[in-house]
Amino acid sequence: VTAIDTTQIQGYVFGSNKLIENIGGSELVEMATHRWVYEALPPSNNVADPATGELDDRLTIDNLDAEVIYAGGGNTVVLFKTIDLAREFAGKLTRRVLSKAPGLELVVAHRHLDWETQSLAEVVGKMLGVDLARKKQNRTPSLPLLGLGVTTPCNSTGLVASQIVERKPVSQEIYAKSGDQVQEQGRARLLAKMPRAGQGGWQIPRDFDDLGRLKGEESYIAVVHADGNGMGRRVESIASRHGSPKQNRDYIMAIRNFSRSLERAATEALEKVVDLMADAYADPDIANHHRDKFPVRPIVFGGDDVTFVCHGSYGLPLAVCYLKAFEEATKNEPTFGSKSAHACAGVAIVKTRYPFARAYRLSEQLCRSAKRMLKEDGVEGSALDWHIATSGVTGSLEEIRTREYTVQQGSLQMRPVLLHQSASIWRTWPTFKDILDEFIGENGKWLDRRNKVKALREALRDGSVAVADFLHTYQLDALPKTNNRSIAGYENTGWAGNRCVYFDAIETMDLFTDLQQIVSNLE
Repeated sequence: VTAIDTTQIQGYVFGSNKLIENIGGSELVEMATHRWVYEALPPSNNVADPATGELDDRLTIDNLDAEVIYAGGGNTVVLFKTIDLAREFAGKLTRRVLSKAPGLELVVAHRHLDWETQSLAEVVGKMLGVDLARKKQNRTPSLPLLGLGVTTPCNSTGLVASQIVERKPVSQEIYAKSGDQVQEQGRARLLAKMPRAGQGGWQIPRDFDDLGRLKGEESYIAVVHADGNGMGRRVESIASRHGSPKQNRDYIMAIRNFSRSLERAATEALEKVVDLMADAYADPDIANHHRDKFPVRPIVFGGDDVTFVCHGSYGLPLAVCYLKAFEEATKNEPTFGSKSAHACAGVAIVKTRYPFARAYRLSEQLCRSAKRMLKEDGVEGSALDWHIATSGVTGSLEEIRTREYTVQQGSLQMRPVLLHQSASIWRTWPTFKDILDEFIGENGKWLDRRNKVKALREALRDGSVAVADFLHTYQLDALPKTNNRSIAGYENTGWAGNRCVYFDAIETMDLFTDLQQIVSNLE
């Protein structure tokens, strides 16, 4: 049994401030863990189409030299007839990665399996949980030669520049990522899975400025990172149900079908995101703003771990669209037992020139924050969290929130929020959206009260007594109400216990475009 994984993948894909290099890095990782794997196998294998990774379930290791068990979740697991075939494969694959994807590091582990007496599920579990982890920890880190004599560094990696791209010196790694062939492969894979992105004659973004930045204006992008909940536990559950050597073939089919279902569901969900943006493009204001450039670009896709970038004001509505579509897609997959699986998303809204690697790390932290809320509150469902960085972010997410969003009365934030309304938790997306609609919706009662909204923001910082003074000063009966019945009195104080109800909506109102409402108005 051979298992393959990558190391330091976030830095390789997201370590550049150029979208074209992030896309190229993602595509090289995809090639190294899928197509190049299939092409390095012995001729006698079960891969029906190396381009798509489609496997022929009728072909098994009984009559083959190699059988791919599955490729997904960042790992690829393959059965080989002999250890010599496995080592030959590993040599072919790693030499190609060294040559075609400089800077990308693979970890490969082998284990002997006696098909008649050993549980394949148990062996694979030990390889993924022990062998690969140990190899990652004990490996000798790569120490590239930084140059001899007079050299020029690459702006993106700091390594020695050895090529010229767009009149700028770049390293071998950036040269590989920026290559026309890799970029075209990435574009073709995107359009194959999400055809609406190319059906309107729009240009697929190659630069962060293509997401909607206008000359002379301050512009924001959103980095959206989404990840399925409890997928590791589902894999463990499949292994525990197939722990006998007699169930080895059943285990292969079960884990393979789960991997396929998860990929289909995540791809379908991301396709819904692209569809929503394409539908909203029929609005003249959006079309005029973006000038034939499609303002969404998936970077990592093909599994439950998804990352895409978009115009800053579309980040939240598109993240909500993805989470809802993921739930619906998994519900339609038999592997999930006709029950929706859940996911969490983190949305980092930053200025276009903000360091992209830091923006991605922030989106990851936000996704983990949403998952942590579910665990702490003991609820099952999807959730999201977000942060708007109007200036440089220093410190961890927790430090930022303690420093900038904690006042004497408690937390100014409602977020993270559950995706759907809940009888036990008031911090939900529908509650947030009700309040936001009052401030920016076309029928919102506070739409034309910008000065009052700014004054309310300061009053909220000073606590419920200051909010009462605010209402008296402006001769208002109450603040906007939500449809959530699980909280009361907040319309007079601005707070529900030690959580502020209104601050998040006020902070978000200038960076939110209700794409769903725009599409509804067009129908």
